[in-house]
Amino acid sequence: MATYEVQAVREAGSWQVFIDGFMVTEVTRWPSVGFVARELLAMDRDDDLRIRVVGRNQYVA
Repeated sequence: MATYEVQAVREAGSWQVFIDGFMVTEVTRWPSVGFVARELLAMDRDDDLRIRVVGRNQYVA
Protein backbone atom coordinates (compact mmCIF):
# COMPACT_ATOMS: atom_id res chain seq x y z
CA MET A 1 0.00 0.00 0.00
CA ALA A 2 1.37 3.41 -1.00
CA THR A 3 0.59 6.85 0.36
CA TYR A 4 0.37 9.90 -1.87
CA GLU A 5 0.10 13.56 -0.94
CA VAL A 6 -1.52 16.05 -3.26
CA GLN A 7 -1.77 19.81 -2.75
CA ALA A 8 -4.80 21.87 -3.74
CA VAL A 9 -4.97 25.65 -4.07
CA ARG A 10 -8.22 27.57 -4.45
CA GLU A 11 -7.69 30.29 -7.01
CA ALA A 12 -10.12 32.33 -9.14
CA GLY A 13 -13.09 30.00 -8.68
CA SER A 14 -11.27 26.74 -9.33
CA TRP A 15 -9.01 24.27 -7.54
CA GLN A 16 -5.46 23.94 -8.83
CA VAL A 17 -4.13 20.41 -8.25
CA PHE A 18 -0.40 19.96 -7.58
CA ILE A 19 1.52 16.68 -7.49
CA ASP A 20 5.18 16.81 -6.44
CA GLY A 21 5.06 20.60 -6.60
CA PHE A 22 3.89 20.75 -10.21
CA MET A 23 0.43 21.92 -11.21
CA VAL A 24 -1.18 19.10 -13.17
CA THR A 25 -4.71 20.40 -13.71
CA GLU A 26 -7.50 22.68 -12.55
CA VAL A 27 -10.97 21.54 -11.55
CA THR A 28 -14.05 23.52 -10.62
CA ARG A 29 -15.44 21.28 -7.86
CA TRP A 30 -13.76 20.10 -4.66
CA PRO A 31 -14.81 16.41 -5.04
CA SER A 32 -13.01 16.35 -8.39
CA VAL A 33 -9.62 17.01 -6.74
CA GLY A 34 -9.37 13.51 -5.27
CA PHE A 35 -10.82 11.82 -8.35
CA VAL A 36 -8.38 13.51 -10.72
CA ALA A 37 -5.41 12.86 -8.44
CA ARG A 38 -6.23 9.15 -8.21
CA GLU A 39 -6.53 8.91 -12.00
CA LEU A 40 -3.27 10.79 -12.67
CA LEU A 41 -1.35 8.73 -10.12
CA ALA A 42 -2.94 5.46 -11.31
CA MET A 43 -3.64 4.57 -7.70
CA ASP A 44 -4.88 1.19 -6.50
CA ARG A 45 -7.98 0.94 -4.33
CA ASP A 46 -5.96 0.27 -1.16
CA ASP A 47 -3.58 3.24 -1.64
CA ASP A 48 -4.01 6.21 0.69
CA LEU A 49 -4.45 9.72 -0.66
CA ARG A 50 -3.92 12.84 1.45
CA ILE A 51 -4.97 16.18 0.07
CA ARG A 52 -3.41 19.23 1.69
CA VAL A 53 -5.11 22.53 1.05
CA VAL A 54 -2.55 25.26 0.60
CA GLY A 55 -3.64 28.79 1.42
CA ARG A 56 -4.13 31.36 -1.26
CA ASN A 57 -1.00 33.05 -2.60
CA GLN A 58 1.28 30.55 -0.88
CA TYR A 59 3.93 28.48 -2.57
CA VAL A 60 3.44 24.75 -2.90
CA ALA A 61 6.41 22.88 -1.50
